[in-house]
Amino acid sequence: MFPSLGNKIALSEQVENELTQAIRNGNYLPGGKLPTENELSQMFNVSRTSIREAVKKMSAKGLVEVRRGSGVYVQEISIKNTSEILNMFFELSTDEDIISQTINARLILEPSLAANAAKNRNENQLEILQKNFEELINCQLSEKDKEAEIDNNFHRTILSISNNKVLTLLVSPIFNLMPKFKAVVYAKPRDGDMQREKEIMLAHHKNILEAIQHKDENAAKIAMQKHILETKTNYSKSIKLK
Repeated sequence: MFPSLGNKIALSEQVENELTQAIRNGNYLPGGKLPTENELSQMFNVSRTSIREAVKKMSAKGLVEVRRGSGVYVQEISIKNTSEILNMFFELSTDEDIISQTINARLILEPSLAANAAKNRNENQLEILQKNFEELINCQLSEKDKEAEIDNNFHRTILSISNNKVLTLLVSPIFNLMPKFKAVVYAKPRDGDMQREKEIMLAHHKNILEAIQHKDENAAKIAMQKHILETKTNYSKSIKLK
């Protein structure tokens, strides 16, 4: 099934590429078992070490599952493990522009999510948003990690109102990056005091909440857009202070 491999790139990487393509082509189906380590070694004409390294990389990406004493199986693709892969990308990325690009992505997506929330929210979801806003008000200025989590929960609730698994898959990892953004922004002195910054943030959340409460889609969209633009401005300021 597989050709003998050359040495232009690492053998383990070549094995990984070939196996991944075979899975994409449907040669090995979700839940199905891959050939044994010895069999793959003979198929590719490489050492078992190269096979082992390739399988380890594929396992880290969520493509296969290694079951001790049983073998290597193709993973069932799910929202959960796909989201975990995206989370890993954001967490490990060394691209200095990743946070800026993330904020721009939020600027495209979240105003529409807020408008949708205003249209489709129910009383229970509204109650959760109101409770979250109260928690944000009561959070101490020194508790930035806690504040970031509460802030995230506000946006996650708005996302959940869409009841769309694909949007949840795409946007959740972006929210997971936000505490990292907060750490960058608040780790250095900035113009204005922390209390003023919090009051601005609370004002944005209040405007979003009230628009959703009144089922005003346009107002919710505009309020969220202003909130993300403020976030973008804050991040730009923090970068200049490096």
